Amino acid sequence: MKTIQKIFAFSMLMAWACSSPPKEPNYGITIAGKISNPGAATIKVSLDDDLATDSLDADGNFVLNFEHKETESFMVQSGDLRFTLYLSPGDSIFLTGDAKEFGKTFKAEGSKALENSYLRKKIITSNESGLDNWMELMKHPKDVYFAKKDSILALVKKPFEELSANPQADQAFLEMENAYFKYQSLFMDAMFPMYHGYINKIHADSVDFPVEETKKAIRNLTLDDPKLLRVQPFLNMLDLRIGEATTEVLKIDSTLKYEDVNWNVVDTLVKNQDVKDFLRFQAIKMNLEYRGPVHSEKDIQKFKASTKSEKYLGKLDKLVAKWEPISPGKPIPDFSFTDIKGQPVKISDLKGKLVYIDIWATWCGPCIAEHPHWDKLKADYKDKDVAFLTVSIDDSREPWEKMVKEKKMDGLQWFAENAWQSELAQHFMVNGIPRFLLLDKEGKIIDPSADRPSGPIRETLDKHLQS
Repeated sequence: MKTIQKIFAFSMLMAWACSSPPKEPNYGITIAGKISNPGAATIKVSLDDDLATDSLDADGNFVLNFEHKETESFMVQSGDLRFTLYLSPGDSIFLTGDAKEFGKTFKAEGSKALENSYLRKKIITSNESGLDNWMELMKHPKDVYFAKKDSILALVKKPFEELSANPQADQAFLEMENAYFKYQSLFMDAMFPMYHGYINKIHADSVDFPVEETKKAIRNLTLDDPKLLRVQPFLNMLDLRIGEATTEVLKIDSTLKYEDVNWNVVDTLVKNQDVKDFLRFQAIKMNLEYRGPVHSEKDIQKFKASTKSEKYLGKLDKLVAKWEPISPGKPIPDFSFTDIKGQPVKISDLKGKLVYIDIWATWCGPCIAEHPHWDKLKADYKDKDVAFLTVSIDDSREPWEKMVKEKKMDGLQWFAENAWQSELAQHFMVNGIPRFLLLDKEGKIIDPSADRPSGPIRETLDKHLQS
């Protein structure tokens, strides 16, 4: 629709024409454009949460308006099309592209057009050069690997060098990308022994590689520059450094909790409060998204007492609030499934017993690894008021039925239609499996992310059987 383009062009012209700064900070960001051959009717932009959504009109036009106080790489998604845009508060960008070949057809005008066009080139070059194919690159002996790695990185860096020569390029972005190449090379070196060993079927410790030199470089990393938190290879290196130090402590005293040791390691190695807040929030977020507040409360309170960051405290409150509908004591809908015989069944069929639910799929290795522990637990509690229910979220019934019959999996074997989009998976925000749930005899939630059969679940079962 030409009208949208005219409005957008006019708004950008007015923004550029104004010479005096606004009295109030402008946090507004506009992403407008036209997508050819879209695979969906809507488009959205998100960071931690969805920030704006719009419908694509008949010609593929859209406008996304939202506010954000910091420069970020925002995720834009329409169906299977996903791409990031590097934008700052006050920016307006207009883009076009064919959803079927978006990287090659992407064009941009307005704010950060140079930077975002470069990012599309970088993705294409990384793919075509072989930078993304670590299995191919790291099968070689170290000398061949080093030569190929340097050659590939030099090729991928060419578009960056062209961008750097442009005086209109955003300097903060250039610094970030320069750091990308520095830390990407080091991260690849850190991963080489593991990949090379796996590909060539030898132990990583036996791989001929300057491991100590790489470890020394990792130990000498600058950990206190918050600007580097937008550089993914640096974050990877940071995880390795913190993880290595945490593991060293746990080797000395295995009775310590990983979370507690990790907290102390961050406190020792990192001095910058922004970096500390980031690392601690990310650790809590990962556990919170999988296990929920029930298993994160101690760390949540500890974090709240250690930071003054409104940004992270606000994000934390949002994450916790998402779990409120499935918190302990809440009733759940009477979900419907089909059993191994194809008969309809419901959760309410199991009222009167504790219900321990295993959400799994046949393709999930960690799920299968829990099966022996599940079978042992089920046998030990066979005379107790506990229903052991497995619910498959496979994409289709065939592989599930085949495995259940071939492995002679007895007991309650149920199937959820629509896999990850099933009512059960959506209600309990399942984003990883295996996932275990525990319900009381009335069908109310005891734990929305219960311990695994291989973990301390017996303590919880015994406690609630006695109550």
